[in-house]
Amino acid sequence: MARISRIVIPKIPHHVTQRGVRSINIFNNDKDRGEYLSLIKMMGERYGLTFLGYCLMNNHVHFIVIPKDKDSLALGIGEAHRRYTRMKNLDENVRGHLFQERFYSCPLDSKHTISAMRYVERNPVRANIVKQAWHYNWSSAKMHVGMTSKDKLVTYNSLDYTAEEWHSMLKNEPHEIKYIRKCYKTGKPCGEMKFFIKIKKITGKDFTPKKTGPKPKYLNT
Repeated sequence: MARISRIVIPKIPHHVTQRGVRSINIFNNDKDRGEYLSLIKMMGERYGLTFLGYCLMNNHVHFIVIPKDKDSLALGIGEAHRRYTRMKNLDENVRGHLFQERFYSCPLDSKHTISAMRYVERNPVRANIVKQAWHYNWSSAKMHVGMTSKDKLVTYNSLDYTAEEWHSMLKNEPHEIKYIRKCYKTGKPCGEMKFFIKIKKITGKDFTPKKTGPKPKYLNT
């Protein structure tokens, strides 16, 4: 699935994800996860990233994040990952890359921000690590369902849902799960028609779905 050039729209949510190179583990223990979150938070504050949600899995990470500027994602996520890689390499006395290529990202409209958040916070459930998303210690789910008022990365609850409503929503997968994956893997905006129109006005690029008509006759000969 080919990726397009990265599209970053300041001041709207984006889904960001990145894996370890060859899908190796990025984190070996909770100490690693804590140090990683500290770096992400520090670089996010430096380069203008507001984190709405996240999940740290063993070999990949997910964020729902709002960039202040067009280069905020590349600078913030990129620098945090470079620093974390150096730290891990020093700790383990090795050299080389830790993260696989450049991170995936796509802009989200308001509806698909909610769907992507559910997708992100349910990662540990899909991986059979926990029975319920809020049982996992390294995501924003606990805060969003009201189990804690403080989070290691997310500073406020941006969801237009009560804790009880979100608790109920996290029990099931979003029905757009295939679309969410397709968007972040290709980098194309994740949303509905009016969102594509907005993106076109900003970027000049048209992402409206194209109708698939009958093949020209010469292709059938």
